Amino acid sequence: MTDSFASIEKRKASKAAYAAVEQLKTQATSIVEYQSRGHVIVIGTPQTLQKLGDLAGGLSREVVEFKGKSPNNDISITGALGAFTVSVAGQQLKADLILDLSIPPILSMELKPPGYLCANPSSDNLQAIKTELADLVGTFEKPKYFDFNASACAHGRSGKPGCTRCIDACPAEAISSLIDKIEVDPYRCQGGGVCAMVCPSSAITYAYPKPKDLLTHVRTLILTYLNEGGNPPELFFVTEDERSEPEQISPAALIIEVEEVASVGPEIWLSALAWGAKSVRLFDLNNMPKSARFALDSQVEMVQSILVGANYPASSVLVITNLGDLISNSTMPNIEWAKHAAITGKREAFYMALDHLVAKSEQEKVKPIVELPQGSIFGQVEVNKENCTLCMACVSSCPGNALQDSSEKPMLSFIEANCLQCGICVNTCPEAAMTITPRLLLDKEQRKKPQVLHEEQAFCCISCGKPFATQSGITTILKKLSGHSMFADERALSRLKMCDDCRVKDMMEDPSTPTTLY
Repeated sequence: MTDSFASIEKRKASKAAYAAVEQLKTQATSIVEYQSRGHVIVIGTPQTLQKLGDLAGGLSREVVEFKGKSPNNDISITGALGAFTVSVAGQQLKADLILDLSIPPILSMELKPPGYLCANPSSDNLQAIKTELADLVGTFEKPKYFDFNASACAHGRSGKPGCTRCIDACPAEAISSLIDKIEVDPYRCQGGGVCAMVCPSSAITYAYPKPKDLLTHVRTLILTYLNEGGNPPELFFVTEDERSEPEQISPAALIIEVEEVASVGPEIWLSALAWGAKSVRLFDLNNMPKSARFALDSQVEMVQSILVGANYPASSVLVITNLGDLISNSTMPNIEWAKHAAITGKREAFYMALDHLVAKSEQEKVKPIVELPQGSIFGQVEVNKENCTLCMACVSSCPGNALQDSSEKPMLSFIEANCLQCGICVNTCPEAAMTITPRLLLDKEQRKKPQVLHEEQAFCCISCGKPFATQSGITTILKKLSGHSMFADERALSRLKMCDDCRVKDMMEDPSTPTTLY
């Protein structure tokens, strides 16, 4: 009787939660349009082309034939459905569709561009592939899955390399480097969303739905369920084709259907736990692309380390690859639910949820510092004081404003909450004095507090007494230029110890200074 009543109450709470979510309004994303007129470039050997036979009506064909060797090193393919370019033998061929019969295929990425079909004529059903080609004629639309803010991108600064997480993770190879920024091809992007999950700065965000919309969805679902009398729920993130089985296994769980599970990041997981979920389960029953799965596992490992450091079970967040994984895993203890609303910023949402979880944990069991796995998006910067000259090149290059100088004296400080672990400072430093280490300070005040990494007394001009450089900076310059012909005499060498104004004045007064006649 009691179990039956409890089940009825859970179903009632679930119904109310799903109804509340249906009332939410989400911000629409833009549309990407393809136009295909049916011109196909077929790539293969005489034998494979013979097996293919004719294409379906309405398709025009252009053949790129290779004899006796793999074409992979002699051909390149760019573009997507309706706008392919094939470069071969010094020529550029245009096509709407590609049928690649090469073994292995010329394009090796896990998610091939829309309109690019590859087949092994010995084993694949060529008739089905020809039918699929014929279906790809006309005008097609899909959502633009991402938003990109170039000013926040930590890929590089002034030609120095930094973060490559999104490039490494994208299974469609839709992201490329523009030296200081990345570029995302909306026509090759297929909405995996892993780029947004791994981005440390919110430069690239998922737009289907947008971050705040998904957080609002999660918050509304959980809090409505709890307020309607439900117990802290398991929260499942699933794709449309994976939804039915977990619903049958765990009918009391709350399920959120997403375009791609890898688009749901750590700020969502921790926010869900802070708002009252007892666990977060990310379903990968159908094997997502390897690069996306590797990135997802890395982020889960990072969050599990943080949960353990905050005295919560690591298995409160898990990737589920088979339904047996749902059995006998530890979940969150009962804690007071967070009251904060959904916000847009990725790091802000992460820290807000984390700080609530830390505050509600047993403080004597919370670790002050959590060591994180390599590749994590949180961490510290360390400086070798013997090498650092406080040139401040790192400050001007830091995309997260984690490194800061002082207007009062030569000093380099660091705010750990802002560090993206992009590595640009390491690659920018002319003295190779910087290193980065992934970790997280669980004390929010310490995380936000500026830490002095290095400071020195200012070097004052030997002529006017004005401070203009650092002691170590002048020492380094004197050492490097002491043998230079322009600084052979003592007076010229002493100018290096002067500010700009006094240096120019002394040069004008020095009769030995070379002059140029015009």
